Amino acid sequence: MSDKEDISSRNDRSSQIRNELAQLYNEQTEFYRNGARAKHMETEIAEYEKRRERIRGLFAELDELRKATGPR
Repeated sequence: MSDKEDISSRNDRSSQIRNELAQLYNEQTEFYRNGARAKHMETEIAEYEKRRERIRGLFAELDELRKATGPR
């Protein structure tokens, strides 16, 4: 893979991550709009926790992509 293709691939992945993060943030916001955690069912809380961990993983992946791209 050429450098140009590699950069394009990282940019595409960064865009995918940003889109997924936006969706996850919307879902997390909706969770809070629906009331305090005490009002949620255990399954809803479990889904919230899964999204939270996914968000952390995506930020870690973005950080790795940023490091691979180097300073601009």
